[in-house]
Amino acid sequence: MMLVRRPQILKMMAMFKFILLILLLKMVLICTHNCNGLKNVNNFQNYVSVLYDRHISFSLLQETFWDDDYVNGIRHMYEGVIYESNGKNCRQGVAIMISNNYKESSKLVFKDDNGRFIHVTYDYLGKVYNLVSLYAPNNYSERKEFFMFVREYISSLENLIVGGDFNTTLSSLDRGGLSKHICDEAYKELFEIIHSCNVYDVWRSRNENKKIFSWKRITNGMLQQSRIDYFLISRMLSSNVQNVFYNETSFSDHTYVIINFNFCTVEKGPGLWVLNNTLLHNDEYVQKVRNIINEAVQSSLYTVEPLVWWDNLKFRIKKFSQVFSVNLAKEKKKDFFKLQNKIQRICAMQADGIAIDVTKFENFKLELKKIMRKWKGAILRSKAIWVLKEHYFFVNVEKYKQENNAVKELINDKGDVISDTDGILDIEYSFLKKLYSCVKVDNVKMEEFISSIDVKINENDKDMCDAEILYDEITKNKKSWYRWAYNRILL
Repeated sequence: MMLVRRPQILKMMAMFKFILLILLLKMVLICTHNCNGLKNVNNFQNYVSVLYDRHISFSLLQETFWDDDYVNGIRHMYEGVIYESNGKNCRQGVAIMISNNYKESSKLVFKDDNGRFIHVTYDYLGKVYNLVSLYAPNNYSERKEFFMFVREYISSLENLIVGGDFNTTLSSLDRGGLSKHICDEAYKELFEIIHSCNVYDVWRSRNENKKIFSWKRITNGMLQQSRIDYFLISRMLSSNVQNVFYNETSFSDHTYVIINFNFCTVEKGPGLWVLNNTLLHNDEYVQKVRNIINEAVQSSLYTVEPLVWWDNLKFRIKKFSQVFSVNLAKEKKKDFFKLQNKIQRICAMQADGIAIDVTKFENFKLELKKIMRKWKGAILRSKAIWVLKEHYFFVNVEKYKQENNAVKELINDKGDVISDTDGILDIEYSFLKKLYSCVKVDNVKMEEFISSIDVKINENDKDMCDAEILYDEITKNKKSWYRWAYNRILL
């Protein structure tokens, strides 16, 4: 028997991790944020810890205030790659930070000399996504010229994800307090970008009448606020965006804007639910499950129909576990979200012309800062990269197979190509209905077919089945499986 050598094992492990990584690089969090200066090393480390804690894979930054020497000194503090465009005199500055799992497929395409615009591409299985981080000038005339440059630059690009501080509101809903939305030349130029480049404000599209503000500042005892930070994405990527939301932070007077982006757009069902076994250490959960079991035992099905009883019990425990898990997760983060809701309510009141207590608003911001300090520990926990946990592998192999084998389009009886889900299901239903409908059976041919089948295997096959499985056979099959999985991923 031939032993597998160490180099071969290492090569197989490397292939294993490569396949796993490809399978998991579908769903990402993309964040844009005006950080209002990250020149302090401690602040940068705290900021990175938040990115790790929230699993943010792509971070688009504005107003970094960096210079080349400073960036070279902090690169090692982030487990990923940093692309930056530094402004003059340590002002302005934009950057795109990409985590370890995605950096190999990313590439810097262009950055300006003023620290206001940077363009990076990310290649996912041959499809190129264009990520842009921008910081528009405060000055009206400079902002107009900047938007003209942006329009010309991105007009020929597809799969656009543009995030940044535009310093321009898109409607009166984006202004709070005494400030008003202004339709100046810069706004008109931004409006032209949206229409001519086929991009749109994804958050406003899904929240037509909602008031949320990304920039807040207290000036002369008055709260000023507006929504000038947002994502403009290509309309063709609309189905890729699972969610988009604003999160408060104490790092800056601007909030995070985060989109949950899925690189795979195959329409899927509810997916596979797996019990988090850490719940078994929760006394409240264990006691309530015992109560469910004790209650179910009293049912008449327990003795009459034990299999039906067992299925019903599993269903009840599953539903209870799902609700309990969701509530437990909310409980862990309730302090943050409760505080965020209070801040947003105060902002909404001020936007509607209602007098607010500015001191209370400032106190809420201080409380938020305390919560953010707790997340600093994530920078230590991040050393254990979750994506390399092997027990995720087989679940994600199955996910990949389902997505790869999904029927994406069919041709109907009229020769038309149908790609929507309902249309595909209708064609499949019609086909299967005809396929399994009752037809006349030719008994003579059926007998001929059955008589031609060997009821016994030959001696050689019998000996092969009875023999013990050799180590070489296992190794050979394992290698062929890896090769098959590798080819499936690349193809």
